[in-house]
Amino acid sequence: MNMPALNRTDLHDQHKPVIAEAIFAVEAVSAGEQSEKQLKAKAVLDNLFPLDAGSHQDVTCYVIDYHHLLAYFKDGSHYGLKDASQFVAFTGEKEDPCAILLRDGSGCHLELSLGCRKGSGAVELVEIEDIQLESCTTFSQGPALPPSMAAMRHWISLIKGDGKPQAMMEDKEFTAKCGAEYYLDYSFTL
Repeated sequence: MNMPALNRTDLHDQHKPVIAEAIFAVEAVSAGEQSEKQLKAKAVLDNLFPLDAGSHQDVTCYVIDYHHLLAYFKDGSHYGLKDASQFVAFTGEKEDPCAILLRDGSGCHLELSLGCRKGSGAVELVEIEDIQLESCTTFSQGPALPPSMAAMRHWISLIKGDGKPQAMMEDKEFTAKCGAEYYLDYSFTL
């Protein structure tokens, strides 16, 4: 199956060089260097979805409290996102989410999949299993059809795989922060 490739030129043309540079920094780290990949992935989160205080680098766990995402630190302190509206949904339990769905100002999503805890008894930094960025491709439906555009949603995996981003095309289902279903179709109409 042919997977769409991440085109660096397209990202730079969208006037988001800081985001593109952060993504390519994660991409450049080989799959065998997981600790380095974790640092770079958390830097992407700091750039795109900063916390009120502190860094995603130092988070020990994420918890959903009412309609807010809270990041906890080793000293027991906790902070939300600088822009609380960026948190939109999750999977798993509020006290121990498996995945967190964030949305930037342009409407693009980022899914943060969290690794399981090692259970050593010590307070550990949260492990990111994967970060998937949403990418959309739009297609004109032709002159005979309404002027709306059909779109296909792709998910670019930054951490999983052999050090190269992998595009995945799939429907995704989450629980919205208000408790309702939050569903992202693979293809949709704009």
